[in-house]
Order: sequence, then structure tokens, then C-alpha cells
Amino acid sequence: MKNNAEERLQQQMNKEQELPQSIRMTFDKSYEQIRQQSKKGRKKSWLKLVSAAVATIALSSAILLTNDTAIAKLQAFFGFNDSGLNSASENGDAQYVGQSQQSEDITITMEHFFADAYRLGLQLNIESEHIQMDDLYNIGMEYRLYNAQGEVIDTFLSDTKPIVAPLMFSGHTFQLENVKNNVATLEMLTESSTKAVPSLDGARIVIETMHFSTKQEGTISVDGEWAFNLQSATVETQVFVAENEVAGLELLQATLTNGSMHISYKINRNVKDENYYFDTALINNSNEEFFPNGANIEYADGYTTINSVFPYSIWNEQDSFLLSVNGYEKLILVKKE
Repeated sequence: MKNNAEERLQQQMNKEQELPQSIRMTFDKSYEQIRQQSKKGRKKSWLKLVSAAVATIALSSAILLTNDTAIAKLQAFFGFNDSGLNSASENGDAQYVGQSQQSEDITITMEHFFADAYRLGLQLNIESEHIQMDDLYNIGMEYRLYNAQGEVIDTFLSDTKPIVAPLMFSGHTFQLENVKNNVATLEMLTESSTKAVPSLDGARIVIETMHFSTKQEGTISVDGEWAFNLQSATVETQVFVAENEVAGLELLQATLTNGSMHISYKINRNVKDENYYFDTALINNSNEEFFPNGANIEYADGYTTINSVFPYSIWNEQDSFLLSVNGYEKLILVKKE
């Protein structure tokens, strides 16, 4: 769902440079198996695939990064067509990094980094001889995330590697863009649906393995070490509370942050349909609906607790929302004073 500010920015960029059509693909089954193996021990969680049929902007290398306007445009163009992330980026929350690391003849440059209280986003430029425009159809990666004190706080690994920390993020969404011979852009967006993410300012992410899925040779996996220092923008939060009572539905938590809104609620029955959370919508004052990409669902004593992250930004300055849950009256959410 696009906002007007994004559309105006898109029009401006269209006037300034030629925009090649980007390439957008979801994970193939082989790498899906790899990343599913790394989720052992997690509570049940599902991910709705993000639409791949969205045009994105490939920025010209001629743009000078020292120019404030150019940097602002770069920060706005994660290609997920995500309303919350778009608004956060336009307000300067997507940090330009520009760090490059080389290992095993592969150069990875972290172009942009985003983090708020519930989501993490990365934009990587990858240079490798394994990238051929007519052959490559997917890139995947494995990593460990360290806090400023050097402690592992999250991992995204195959089952062949030791997992040394609780898994904080789930529902990883990857997309491949701007594929050319020997170079491509990989973007990742992931979320923490059960708890707030600790500060990632001064944190470090270490990519340990790159997976290149090709038509001719299958999946080529390369172990190496590509380490990047992270500097997060200031994380803003606003708590919301329920203004009304809804029979059978209890709000547990609602927190709005830079590019996400985390909502946890409990209903008075066991939900058998794993896709039930798709029928939950966050509605703003303009009657626009926003849906989660996934959910963490827990069952206990005849009740179901659902934790979801919605694509909405604190910079939209919303004072109240409606939470629409299938089978229940709408719950009114208002700012906590």
C-alpha cells in the first residue's frame, strides 16, 4: 500500500534517471529447506510471502553520496513496497553504511541498514563470479548477529552449524534485484513478533555463508566471513491501549515504532486455521487497512495468543487505530498518555 509521499518521490526519481526493471524472485525449495532447518526449537510461526511483482529503483552509480539529497533518496528505496518501512526510510531511519568486505573472491557491500523495535532490514550489493544474469535465480545467506558487547543475540543458520543463541527474528523475506553479470543486490527484511529488539547501535553482523542458486550447477554454497558494523537510528516508540472492551478479545500489547507496529492479543478459543492471522487488519483514520506478514501463535487453556507486526510507522502521526479480528467486534486503540 503506497503513501502519497512515496509516489511523489518515485515520480521525481523517474525524471532524473533511467530506471531499469528490477528482478524479483522468492526462495527456491532447496534453500527454503536450509533456512527451515535453522528454525528448530522455535515456537510456531508462519510467513506470508511478499509480492514480487513490484518495480524498484536501481540508483545510478553516478550519484554522489556526499550530497544530502542523494543520500535521502538512497535511504528511501528498500524495495519491499512496505508502507511502514517506506515512511521510516523517508524520515532518515534507513542508515547508509557503504562498508565493503571481501572473502573467498566474493565482495559484499552493505549499502543500507534499518532497525526499529521489531524489524531489521539489510540492503547488500554482492559481487561474485557465481552471479550470471541468465543463470542465477536466487541468493541466500547465513549470519550471526552480535550486540555491542560481542554477545550473539540472533542467528540465521543451516542445521549443520551450532546455534548458540535464542532466535530473535523470524519470517525472513529476501528479494533479489538488479541482477547483472557478476553483481546483484540482495535485500532482507525480518521481524521479531514476540519481543522488542535490543538496541543494535554498535552491533555487528557476520555473514558466514553465501548460497547462489543457479540453473546449470544447482546451489553453490561458499563459506567465508563478511563482517559489518551497525549504527542504528534512534528508535522511537509509542504505546497504545484499548479504549473499548470487546467480548472474547483481550489486548495484551500494542507498540508503534519507526516502521512497525507490534500487536499482541488473546482470543477466547483455540484457532485451528494456521492462516487465521491473515484475517486481522490494522485500520487507520483514513480507513486504510494494513496486514501482518506473519504471526507467532500460542495455544493454552482454550485461549489463543497471537503476536503480529504490522507495516506502519510512528512518523505517520496516528492517534488511534481500529484492530479488526475475524469473528470479533473492532477494538479501538488509542495513544497511552
